[in-house]
Amino acid sequence: MSVETHIIRVADNATPSQVESILKTLAYIGGCVDVVANKSIIATFDGDLSDVIRKKSGVKLVGGVKFRGRTVRKVVKRSSSKIQK
Repeated sequence: MSVETHIIRVADNATPSQVESILKTLAYIGGCVDVVANKSIIATFDGDLSDVIRKKSGVKLVGGVKFRGRTVRKVVKRSSSKIQK
């Protein structure tokens, strides 16, 4: 039971229901979704259960990720209060 960070690459032709199924499976196995960007999901879960995710339809790739001690910055979107005319 070693908790590791993984990148999950979703197939280009995956349907929304397949993506939903992947996310539900992550929640079921006790995983934590860290980042969702485009067709990639970065999630933290038990490394022994990576085959469960890999076998889901719509998954192209599952692989471990190391951040080498670096912190991942939180992206904050700021909007300007001035309206340009």
